[in-house]
Amino acid sequence: ELHGFKETTEMFHGNHVHAKQGIKLYTTDEETIHSEGIDKEVEGDWIIFATRHQAASGKKCFCAHVPGNWDKAEAGGSEKQLCKALPGVMKQALKKIESYYAGDEFEVIQECTHHGPFIDKPCMFIEIGSSEAEWARKDAGEVIAKVVNHVVMNPVKKYKEVVVLGGGHYNQVATKLVFNTEYAVGHICPKYMLPELDPRLLKQAIERNGENFGMVVLDWKGLGTEKGRIVPMLDEMGVKHERYQKLSKEE
Repeated sequence: ELHGFKETTEMFHGNHVHAKQGIKLYTTDEETIHSEGIDKEVEGDWIIFATRHQAASGKKCFCAHVPGNWDKAEAGGSEKQLCKALPGVMKQALKKIESYYAGDEFEVIQECTHHGPFIDKPCMFIEIGSSEAEWARKDAGEVIAKVVNHVVMNPVKKYKEVVVLGGGHYNQVATKLVFNTEYAVGHICPKYMLPELDPRLLKQAIERNGENFGMVVLDWKGLGTEKGRIVPMLDEMGVKHERYQKLSKEE
């Protein structure tokens, strides 16, 4: 179901473009993680990539994240380049999934910043994971279709926007912030990428984290051995930061 999007005569990568009230729906058979420059080919101020999520774990999930690479560009994008985030859109999308999905098979979660493409327009991925069995499910596809339709057709609310440092790839702290607080999360540097985080990359994450950057939220337990390096770096740069565990009163 296309939720009111009508086929137009405009073509994109061999497929008809669909449109509704000035919003355009583009489809491509190309791997989106390698679609550098796609923002020069399409209209719009920002882009949502609605795709599949693949993981060896086979984890059943609906997830969202910002594209970008903290290190080498091993799956599209550019080395140590982060895209401009859409924290408010991601928050509204993730929360809307819970409105449209009544089951308990799929976990709804915000992932860390990873993979390509690297483009100039603000963007995000929203995905169904993590195997062919889930990708083929009509009910899962319908949830994402409804969510995307909702967020592109409604105003984006203003939130306190934060960057999260530490924790896992499937980031529990970011997800709790999204669902339990008024904060919206853009970029997330997980524990396994913290050794790559330097002042230049942190500055980039903050500058590309949306329009209302508030602070860096630290997953204190999830910083590991980098804790002693990250906190002084934040202080030296004059970046406001707070432990998630203190914000949430979790021990």
